[in-house]
Amino acid sequence: MRKFVLTLLLVCAAWGASAQRPRTMVEWGVIGGINVPDYTTNMDATDIRNKLGWQAGIVTAVKLGIIAVEPQILYVRQGLRIRPDGAGELNLKSNSIDVPVLASFRLLSPLRIYAGPVFTVMNDCKLKTGGDLLDFGRIRPSLSYTVGAGVVLLRHLLIDVRYNGQFRSKHDVVLPDGRELDKLRTYNVALSVGYIF
Repeated sequence: MRKFVLTLLLVCAAWGASAQRPRTMVEWGVIGGINVPDYTTNMDATDIRNKLGWQAGIVTAVKLGIIAVEPQILYVRQGLRIRPDGAGELNLKSNSIDVPVLASFRLLSPLRIYAGPVFTVMNDCKLKTGGDLLDFGRIRPSLSYTVGAGVVLLRHLLIDVRYNGQFRSKHDVVLPDGRELDKLRTYNVALSVGYIF
């Protein structure tokens, strides 16, 4: 009888300890939206006009109480029209695969605030002439950052706003006509809507 009571007490103590620990939960979903890029360069005679872009991808989160780790995979399309000094206008498009790894703080449900690094693992640039897109260069993998906030409505609908920036500008970017841009830098503000399963 003493062994039975002792075993029962140990089981109850273990159950109580596990109930007090925050549960690890995994969520995932899909997201898509628009981004407003801002390309700049330190070359005063170069005229840059930014174009509305878009992004779409898969979001995941490992929830650890009020904090979550959110690795994501996003396809990002951005574009600009650029007129270097003494040259005609070029219509450029940039396609990239971005992998944000965010720390998400969820102190007040349904609000979440996050920040973290963004790894751009693939980025190719194309020149649009007529109806054709000509590949003219690839940019090496890079590291940038994002900060933002989101809100989950009706337990599944995610509305997300982010500011994406670069740590360093890109030096000596070669345009399709052979000209070089110095210190090309881009920021963007992204507004997305997603569904969390």
